[in-house]
Amino acid sequence: MKRKKTIAILLASFLLVALIGGHYYFKNGKSLMGVDSSAVDWNGNKQKQTKNETDSIAIPGFSKLQFDSNAKQQQVNFHNPEVNDCYFKLTLLTAEGEKLWQSDLIEPGKGLYTIELAKELPVGTLENAVLKYECFTFDENQSPLNGSEINLTIDVV
Repeated sequence: MKRKKTIAILLASFLLVALIGGHYYFKNGKSLMGVDSSAVDWNGNKQKQTKNETDSIAIPGFSKLQFDSNAKQQQVNFHNPEVNDCYFKLTLLTAEGEKLWQSDLIEPGKGLYTIELAKELPVGTLENAVLKYECFTFDENQSPLNGSEINLTIDVV
């Protein structure tokens, strides 16, 4: 009997939460878990909303690049996915922070397949290299957005 009473209480609690959540959704047009269009950050600034109310940027990941030794020109597949609403600027760095290459702004749906390094690399492996993604808005200010740094290995053959 005690078990039936516990199940009944749990079921009633679940239904109550579902009803409150449904009422809130239909009254306000948004989910309890969703992004509130009136949200502000820690400094009181209104949060930017995108067309699908997510501020995510698709960043392609790499774990390894293979470059030819003693050649500045290298073949790559760096691209800005078409789903993004921002420009990319990519920078390839050694583990010590030495800049090997940097792109201009890359539009969504566009890519780079040949790059020219700042210097020729000798045969070997560069561990903990970094491919840095900087993201910028489309407006005339090209304001910076979130970015990412991908740690990778460069095999030079």
